[in-house]
Amino acid sequence: MQSHADYPAFTSVYPDEHRRRKALPPFFFATVRDAIPFGAVYAAVEGEVALGVAVWLPPGAFPWSAARKFRATWAFTKVWAADPKGFIKFTRLGANSELHHPRDRHWSLEALGIRPEAQRKGLGTLLVQPILDRADSEGVYCYLETSNPANVAFYERFGFRVTTDLPLIPNGPPHFAMRRPVGGLLPH
Repeated sequence: MQSHADYPAFTSVYPDEHRRRKALPPFFFATVRDAIPFGAVYAAVEGEVALGVAVWLPPGAFPWSAARKFRATWAFTKVWAADPKGFIKFTRLGANSELHHPRDRHWSLEALGIRPEAQRKGLGTLLVQPILDRADSEGVYCYLETSNPANVAFYERFGFRVTTDLPLIPNGPPHFAMRRPVGGLLPH
């Protein structure tokens, strides 16, 4: 959660820091819990502290099925309780993201978070590279979304390119959809 404390999409939905700090942990817990059975959640851990986490969904795992959404109901109830008014914007953000998400075969980076004190030490690369390599070997592209313009350059280092940069909610921040072709190479 610390890695996303000031993330533009979440600060737009939950401008009050106290409510944001209550709403986001159950959301991220549900996101990680949903992805674990697919075997593509990577963590960098030091002692008992998670320094960073990458949450991927393999081809065919997005969007969440009705059963997976039902399993996450308890978490979304907690997100709602943290800020009922913000929850409306939160669900609109998620629904619009799902609406624009590609439907063909791809790996989807659902979340990448590095604790602030562990950033710029190579952990992000360590956490995303295994799936980039796997996607290349499987011959499928990778996809992600970010609302933080500072993240765009980081992902471009891996061959991701911005495909759209439209806000997903009224008066919200730009939302960058990014795609990485197989091998990270753009077609000529």
